[in-house]
Amino acid sequence: MKYVKLGKTSIVVSQFVFGTLTMGILQRNLAAEEGAQLIRQALEQGVTFLDTAQAYGTYNHLRKALDGFYGQVVIASKSGKQDYEGMAAAVEEARRKLNRDVIDVFLLHAVQQEDDLDRRRQGAWQCLLEMKEKGLVKAVGLSTHNLKIVEKVSEWPEVDVIHPIVNKLNFGLINEEKKNPVEVLRRTFEKAIGIYGMKPLAGGHLYQDAVSALRFAFDFPYLHAVAVGMVKAEELAVNLKIYNNEEVASKELAAAAKNKRMYVIPFCKGCGACLPACDQGAISMVSDKASIEHTICILCGYCRRECPHSMIRII
Repeated sequence: MKYVKLGKTSIVVSQFVFGTLTMGILQRNLAAEEGAQLIRQALEQGVTFLDTAQAYGTYNHLRKALDGFYGQVVIASKSGKQDYEGMAAAVEEARRKLNRDVIDVFLLHAVQQEDDLDRRRQGAWQCLLEMKEKGLVKAVGLSTHNLKIVEKVSEWPEVDVIHPIVNKLNFGLINEEKKNPVEVLRRTFEKAIGIYGMKPLAGGHLYQDAVSALRFAFDFPYLHAVAVGMVKAEELAVNLKIYNNEEVASKELAAAAKNKRMYVIPFCKGCGACLPACDQGAISMVSDKASIEHTICILCGYCRRECPHSMIRII
């Protein structure tokens, strides 16, 4: 495992990041004990950078994984709160539930539009800056799916870390101005801002091409680290082999991909664009949200391709 300094911060992280979104309440919803066991396995193999968020519901998973572990660990968390008071409560919640006096990295979560960024800058962002000044947070920044947001906040001198989408298809990346993502990230990287990428497998869309997709992300020259979501030991083993440029047998890939399912995340907009894409009739609307019948679904991915809001994932 290689370790690097996260941009201009003094924080040293593993280039491989354990992302806990997929095991949390928004997706697979693993029991805390089960998730903790997998995270602990990663820690013992040198993965020291753990990514979570208030919305993921994985603080207990992390706390249990860290119980009795005395190695170096860096935790990044996030909150979607927009106001000062809400963000202050979010930071305190993370400190309490993770049993840590200081949170290494704390981000504004999922800033997708400029008006959203402007609202949060007046409240939640100011809170994070003050939390950093008080020593309760070491580094601050934001996560986003929008390339324009990356470009805009890279001009803010107080930004330490950005967590953007990076995958070989640019899947899920909002890029209305059709700019070159590589160039935008290069300029951001050269400003010594810490950058760790998300969704290298495009929310599971590239799981059948995992070796090529992960190698693209791990080899991307303008990232300090890459977050990969996992829910079982077979995935961890394969992903670490790919990271280490080791040959992965087809049976190992099959084991890692076994029992994959197409999921609609709770933030589904209910637009129905996915329904006509499914030739199997596996998608229906339930309580104004898309719902997938797993016994019929064949994981073709056509529904995910048609979703304009990236609300369908393979996990």
